[in-house]
Amino acid sequence: MSYKLHIKNVPRARNAILKVDKITVADSIATGSSFELDQATPRYAAIESLMASAIENGRLPAGTVLTEEPIARLFGTSRTPVRTALGDLLERGLLARFDGRGFVVRGTEGTAPARTPLTREMFGLPEDEPIHPMPVTSERIARDFETKLIHALPFGQFRVNEQGVADHYDVSRTVVRELLSRLQDRGLVQKNRQSHWIIGPLTAREVAHYFAVRGKLEPLALAESAPLLPPREVKAMWQRHEAALAQGPNLEADALEELETDIHIRLLARSRNPHLLRMVHQSQLALVVNRVFASFVGAQPFQVALREHAIILEFIMRGAYPMAAQALEEHLRLSADRTRQRLMAISVFPQPDLPSYLKWREP
Repeated sequence: MSYKLHIKNVPRARNAILKVDKITVADSIATGSSFELDQATPRYAAIESLMASAIENGRLPAGTVLTEEPIARLFGTSRTPVRTALGDLLERGLLARFDGRGFVVRGTEGTAPARTPLTREMFGLPEDEPIHPMPVTSERIARDFETKLIHALPFGQFRVNEQGVADHYDVSRTVVRELLSRLQDRGLVQKNRQSHWIIGPLTAREVAHYFAVRGKLEPLALAESAPLLPPREVKAMWQRHEAALAQGPNLEADALEELETDIHIRLLARSRNPHLLRMVHQSQLALVVNRVFASFVGAQPFQVALREHAIILEFIMRGAYPMAAQALEEHLRLSADRTRQRLMAISVFPQPDLPSYLKWREP
């Protein structure tokens, strides 16, 4: 395929959805292997399953008093998933309330509550292999949370339920609010008049507006940043692009995103104007269209854009910074039309499975 870049003056529902596999949990306990709480299985579901098994097997006798704090300590988790697990066990009839703090394992009428010290053995947990809690930080969940939101954007408007996010990732609502505030700064989420967090819809008109801004701001940031970039970094970016072009249609979507980051984030990052960079980042929401599109069809349709990237990098390696800025401007002009077409194509794709904390709503 012949290719030419034109530049001026020179020849772009909680339980129903997420359940713990009780057989797997039971097998893990029976074989003595460690049972780790991970992001794939909600902690409340794993804890509920283990507690139900302990009650049914008699390791937690009738009358045993259960409270959140000691159970959370044994499982190495926060109290939120323990609270949810206890509530579910109450609904299942395995626990009962009594005239005291916490719950009691249901037994025959007249069984007296017993505040017995709880141990790992009572829950069927290996004594020598503790469960390793994942750190409760925004960084742990940021990538996955952002990806879930991004994949919903082209399919309509959704409300983000704070408590639902907190329960899904086993973090506090404070952590969720911190993440949402950061994403708000980037334009990914916003608050409506009722102070609800809202994402989407990303429309063709909005994409055009974003590219109109990007076409002016990104070349300006590049002109400031490029002379300050270490040559080895620019060469490494160029080599990544050459390797990707040689790889052809076998390029993974994650690798494509890394290449987009090279051009639209790393190349601009040395600008000494923080206000300019903030406005640039806020205008790059349209990049999510490429991420979603690539997740459906792969990276093959992006080969032309990668050639445009390579031209920009070649100009920078030669020290032709004004030409690199013009090449970036032309790349963005061409990308605007490609992105609009991709957004139209995404509209006919089936909506991906979305987490329960995202609720579709009328715009």
